[in-house]
Amino acid sequence: MSEDNVAEVSALQQALEEQKKKAEDLHDQWLRARAEFENFRKRSEKEKQEARLWGKQEVLLPLLQLVDVFEQALEQTEKSTDVKQIRQGLEFLHKNFAAFLKSEGLEVLDVVGKPLDTNQSEVLEQVEVDNDKAGLVLSEIQRGYKLQGRILRPSRVRVGVAKSSDNLSEEKLSDEA
Repeated sequence: MSEDNVAEVSALQQALEEQKKKAEDLHDQWLRARAEFENFRKRSEKEKQEARLWGKQEVLLPLLQLVDVFEQALEQTEKSTDVKQIRQGLEFLHKNFAAFLKSEGLEVLDVVGKPLDTNQSEVLEQVEVDNDKAGLVLSEIQRGYKLQGRILRPSRVRVGVAKSSDNLSEEKLSDEA
């Protein structure tokens, strides 16, 4: 082997060692980054759970005030014999509860007397009506709500449907008789 070859082999070995060292350094950096990411993921998940808990607390604290009012109303029902006072207490409780729900962004769906919108209402019952009321929501069986513009729970309703031609014929016959 000539001196040139020995020098070249030595240079290549040195370059190889340097590349091995770089590879080890990069591998170590990758392992640290992976561990940091895993720690970040765990920390984020924990923070998300804590945020949910605090979000619940913000809703539950005002609800506790409503529970206090409800308990006071229950105490009054035991002492009072006046039905009007009991009704007033219940109306007060309902008013407070409705105000709380509204403050949280909950809105009551206004569907009665309007044309049926299947995005807001679920039909539970159909009632035969004159043609002018067909397709209108006659009454609510269960109130519906929306939260920040999105339907939270649809209204459950009674809807007017046009009287069938059989019933109209029977009515005409009974009117003629």
